[in-house]
Formats: sequence, C-alpha cells, structure tokens
Amino acid sequence: MFTQTDSNSNNHVAELNAAFPATLWSMIKQAQGELPSEALAGWERLARAYWQPLYAFVRRRGSDHHAAADDVQGFFAHLLSKDFLRHIEPGNGLFRSFLLTSLQHWRADQHRAANAQKRGSGQAPLPLDELESVGAAPIAANLTPEEAFDRRWARAVYDNALATLHARLQSRNREQLFLHLRGLLAGHETAKYQEIAPALGMTEGAVKQAALELRREFGAVLRNEIRRTVADDSQVDGEVRYLLGLLRG
Repeated sequence: MFTQTDSNSNNHVAELNAAFPATLWSMIKQAQGELPSEALAGWERLARAYWQPLYAFVRRRGSDHHAAADDVQGFFAHLLSKDFLRHIEPGNGLFRSFLLTSLQHWRADQHRAANAQKRGSGQAPLPLDELESVGAAPIAANLTPEEAFDRRWARAVYDNALATLHARLQSRNREQLFLHLRGLLAGHETAKYQEIAPALGMTEGAVKQAALELRREFGAVLRNEIRRTVADDSQVDGEVRYLLGLLRG
C-alpha cells in the first residue's frame, strides 16, 4: 500500500503526454529528488486529472457542494505541496486507493484541528469553474461513498484516454474519423458505416477497418492511462477489468 512518513505533521489530470514518467511511482520518485519543475508539473497534472472522484466521495459522505469543493481544494493544495511529496514512501498500491486514503487522513486531521483549509488557503490548484459546474452533476443516491468514488474514477480514466486519442487523431489530420466513430469506443452504439463512409470520402469497408483500428488504438491508450496509476504492470489487467465493469454497471 501507499504510505507516508511523519504522521504528526504530514498525515497522509486533460491529457498526460509521454514527456512525463510512465508510472506513478517513477513520477513521485523523480519529484522527491531535487523537485524539478517538470517533475512537479507531471505530478500535478496526474493528480488534477482525478479530482472529481474525490468530490463524489465527499458529497456521498454528506457534504453539500460548497463544503465538498472546499475540502477538495484544500486537499489538493496539500497533495501538491513539496512537503507532502517528500514524505511519501514507495509502495505497491493503486493510485485511486492512495488518493482516497490520503483524502480521508487529511479530512480527519482537519476535523481534529478544527481549522479546515478553505479552497487551498487562497490557492486555486483546481479550476473553480470546473468545481462549480460539477456541482450540478448528479451523484447516485444508492451508491456508497466508495462506490461513488470508483464510478467517477472509471469515468475520469475513460475520458482522459478519449482526450488523448482525440489529440492523436488531430495530429494525424484524422479528427473527422474520430468524431464519426468515437461512439463505438464505449460500445454504446452501432455505427452505420454506409452512412459514415460518404462523409469521410471512404468506402464502407475502409470505414469498418478504420473503426477496428481505432478500437485497438483506444484500447492501448486506455491501458497506458491505467498503467500510469499503478505501481506494477501486473496490476494493469485487473484495473482494466474493474474499470470496464464500472462503466458497464
């Protein structure tokens, strides 16, 4: 599991590109060294990509929108601090578990101290417009806080992977192909290839082949997104299965 030292004073991202370390722990280890700006930026982008699951968790624990937003802002100010990074010890856990555990410890510390940080003590590590807009997003009342967290986590991972694939297709001047076929990636609709083909200037057979290749590429992108959030490649397959189950459920 993920652990952190000095419990008294330290109780416990859009698209990530190839310029950043491949895994969570390599990113943390790099950030723990001289704390280079590039490593910190990579860590921040990874953390920021997954704040919505934490918001969902706090809401299901009974907080209203504004209280949950304050907690998430304050927690991320803590999470992105150099002092927090310096005290994390290597482990073999999952990033989603690490985030949730860290949030719970931080909230407990804030409650005991009775001086909760408000919106990061003036900092804005998360876009306030995103925090306000997500307040309108429904959180199923029949889910436990942990289930709400995991459901939002799965959606965040999927959306990040989709954004990465979109950017790739844009760079190859194939954005229209992506826009016409992206519905297939979630498995929620059947493309009418004969209708898509004229719009793309392709034959129906070529569109079917392109759809197959797009699915394969998205699968690789999704696995890479998950690989960034585990400590070992042996955990990837299990996380993929769990994520797909959450999305289908």
